[in-house]
Amino acid sequence: MASLLRVETTGRCLKLTLDDARRQNALSAEMVANIEHALEAAPHGLAALVVEGANGVFSAGADLKSLAETLAKPLAPGEADPVQAMNAAGGRFFARFATLPYLTIAAVDGAAVGGGMGLAAAADVVIATARARFALTETSLGIPPAQIAPYLVARMGERVARRLALTGARLDGREAERLGLADYYCDNDAERDARLEALLLATERCAPLANAETKRLFRACRAQPPEAYIETAAKSFAEALRGPEGREGVAAFLERRAPSWTRPN
Repeated sequence: MASLLRVETTGRCLKLTLDDARRQNALSAEMVANIEHALEAAPHGLAALVVEGANGVFSAGADLKSLAETLAKPLAPGEADPVQAMNAAGGRFFARFATLPYLTIAAVDGAAVGGGMGLAAAADVVIATARARFALTETSLGIPPAQIAPYLVARMGERVARRLALTGARLDGREAERLGLADYYCDNDAERDARLEALLLATERCAPLANAETKRLFRACRAQPPEAYIETAAKSFAEALRGPEGREGVAAFLERRAPSWTRPN
């Protein structure tokens, strides 16, 4: 399978560059397979993952040509709908991306359309440039933004997400920041690079298992009743403090030194 992805590891940071000029970095089955392979091969103890797009595009979202080809084949009686299966596979991909155990950053420079906008929304941090263009185009194509809805709602709230979805909204980087879709808007490449570098340096100071557990707890606090979450959080805190990272972090603080995870391998 030809790679549609450029993969670069620097220290504890993994950078994935979507690079499929023919399909404008669409989240095709091939692209998703490339991303999943890169995630499976990622080194242990990552601090951060950066996703960006080549060719002046972040991602065009769903591979509509493949969907059209599938749609053109009539369903046999009793046959499971392959369109439903493809959509569910996409949902599992977004869910996996959203629950990765390290900081995820979407650096959006160019168009992020449909599922591409959803991929950005599923990241922990979104950086938008002056060239960023976000488009929630599904309803203008006669379909709902089915699998990306949870990430749009989580990032912007249901009121804003509903308005954007029901109007097929198009946003630039400044508007995306104002609405909460982007965390940072950068006027130029130098500002974007500086912002990205600052985020990566900050994340390097954080323990990898502690960050992974923090992301898990943030999901749990939305799903559990308050009393149940108190016990979940207490157990998590005690286990972390008694674990190797907690012991090392406290020792480093008392000894006025940097903890071991900040040191280069």
